[in-house]
Amino acid sequence: MIRRMFADLFLHAVVILGFIASVYPIYWMFISSTHSTEQILSGDHNLWIGSELAANFQALIHNTDVNIFQAIGNSLFIAVFSTAIAVVLSAMAGYAFAIYRFRASRTLFIVIMISLMIPSQVTLVPLFILMSHLHLINTWWAIILPALVNVFGVFLMRQAFAGFPGELLDAARIDGLSEGRIFWQIVMPLMRPTLSALAIIAFLASWTNLLWPLVVLNTSSAYTIPVALSTLENSMTIPNYGEVMLAASLATVPMLVLFLFLRRNFVSGIMAGFNR
Repeated sequence: MIRRMFADLFLHAVVILGFIASVYPIYWMFISSTHSTEQILSGDHNLWIGSELAANFQALIHNTDVNIFQAIGNSLFIAVFSTAIAVVLSAMAGYAFAIYRFRASRTLFIVIMISLMIPSQVTLVPLFILMSHLHLINTWWAIILPALVNVFGVFLMRQAFAGFPGELLDAARIDGLSEGRIFWQIVMPLMRPTLSALAIIAFLASWTNLLWPLVVLNTSSAYTIPVALSTLENSMTIPNYGEVMLAASLATVPMLVLFLFLRRNFVSGIMAGFNR
């Protein structure tokens, strides 16, 4: 009994420490956005809200090098659009691999999984050449199109669909439903937790993507939020870290809102995809 109690205390202590380690950097970022650069660099500013939020906000909106709010709008459009289509395409591909049996389906799935091992840096130059031939450089389509095929999403949905009750599909076919109606009206609503988890993962990948947008975007009006944040700090002769922290805090809000909105389905959706 005592041994079990100590084990529970140890487990709770590890969870609490992990929570603090995860939340503290975000908390420090938000708090630092209300302090001046001198207070941040001195290290003696406390962990409570400061009085420099208005000054940092004024400096941010009057920055002539980067329009952070336009960059947030650009990232929102790109992330929402690419995530919505990537989730649907991943669900369709995962459903086909899990439910239907066709020639070389297993081999094709293995090839798709092998592509997960290829670093994104390896495909950077060929992808840039392709987008250049399509005349899509410095457009949002150069960022959206490569994100529409989510290999991890195909794997996650395939694993989730592997446990889908076949009797339900057979009953729907007997009732005369087409394959399209079965997928959209029966299968997709039941897969909402996994779809929500995939949406969070795809949105996060798009929202935090820096390298590829940095390569294909060369005008400030088309910048996404990671490129804008990188440009914001590099454009300053003397960095205003309060302004940078405020911009980073604003960039974090959409992800926090999305996670809070879909948090109930996130864990169950991930587990549904791996417990097969």
